Amino acid sequence: MQTAVEKPVGVSGRRAPWTWWVAAVLALAIAGYSLRHAIVGEAAYVPELAPSFRVRPMTVMAHTLFGPFALVCGMVNLLPAMRHRRRWTAHRWIGRTYLASALVLSVAGLLLAFHAAGGPASRIGFGLLAVLTLVTVVQGYRFIKVRNVRQHREWMLRSYSLIFAAVTLRIWLPLLIIAYQGQFLPAYRWVAWVSWVPNLIFIEYRIRRGWRPVAVLPEKLAEAH
Repeated sequence: MQTAVEKPVGVSGRRAPWTWWVAAVLALAIAGYSLRHAIVGEAAYVPELAPSFRVRPMTVMAHTLFGPFALVCGMVNLLPAMRHRRRWTAHRWIGRTYLASALVLSVAGLLLAFHAAGGPASRIGFGLLAVLTLVTVVQGYRFIKVRNVRQHREWMLRSYSLIFAAVTLRIWLPLLIIAYQGQFLPAYRWVAWVSWVPNLIFIEYRIRRGWRPVAVLPEKLAEAH
């Protein structure tokens, strides 16, 4: 069993970097935007996606309701301060909420992917996103169960890079629509891939640069996961 130990528990009290704050603002904005679907229903549907969404409103509801929870909980647990000894219990419960939300989100996303607008390119892209989200979050949970902090964090970073596709999709889509002179479907085919592939490549690069955890999971809390 691999257990990463580099510094004693309690040293991880650094302030959040400015990049975390930028990402947090974007995540909160998109979380609020996504919750519109759960609140106002069909009125929030994009016209090009509305016919498909009307057929499966409960799946759309699950996707847009649990997605914001995953976005926000994941961002909170990325705070360096959340890896401090005094905050392990909060980290654990937020992580459980993240796990449950990500599972519902990925299953609902996969069901929606089978009917995504734009044909096979969109369906395969969003389908892979859903499957990889499911795999990475399960892997993250599996490794914390065996107290492998390093692998747990690496897999959770991968999972959050995929969930953050909710944000990058809203950045890429209008740019692609402009590039395609106002056409939605060609842009949607591309965004099914560019919303998450660069995210995953970037986080994999960061991991392989030699990231190491800065704290060890306390034994009692590790057993409680």
